[in-house]
Amino acid sequence: MPLMTGKWSVASQARKFSELCLPVPLDMCMKANCWFNRNRLISHLRRCFCALAITGASLTLPGAEASGPEPASGGFFPCFNFAGPPRQAGENLIIRFNVTGTVTGTLTGSFDGTEMDVVHPDGSITLEGRLVFTGSVGARAGTLFFTYNGIGNINTGHENLRGVGRQGTLGLAGLHAGITLEGNVGAPSPGCAISGAGTYTGQILFAP
Repeated sequence: MPLMTGKWSVASQARKFSELCLPVPLDMCMKANCWFNRNRLISHLRRCFCALAITGASLTLPGAEASGPEPASGGFFPCFNFAGPPRQAGENLIIRFNVTGTVTGTLTGSFDGTEMDVVHPDGSITLEGRLVFTGSVGARAGTLFFTYNGIGNINTGHENLRGVGRQGTLGLAGLHAGITLEGNVGAPSPGCAISGAGTYTGQILFAP
């Protein structure tokens, strides 16, 4: 029992303990005191064990929460080759491309996919594509499936795109990416009917 202050002085506490213990044989007082202390010790040890078990579990179990979104930025350099002859559809011209290229920055590696462009009479373009990125994000490496769509202009060669990455494998499993891309295409280069260059910005998120 803790010592009290005020009207429950130390002296009165001692007197009360004395009055309680005098009628009881000494060995019974000692046994009762021993039992009380032993149970206090067991209770204390149980609390310590539970605290250690909870702490150990928190250190050994993997985190279940996803990390927060992180910024992504860099450059991309596409190479377009015709997947077949252009096809007229009403007033529009449909062109399909095989697309390869490289990426730098947050996403570092290469990509391979296809794209379909619909060229309208005024020279504006609506396009969509899909590709597989193979490379790394930081120290994690794997593949990531991307879909994208956007607009362009056949006269200026300027394009604005929106891309979404998901279905990652290996070290990129659980990765989600949302990026905007802006660049110019036009001039051919060795191995490319049309080449281009641009930049991207956005966010990436590793889910559990």
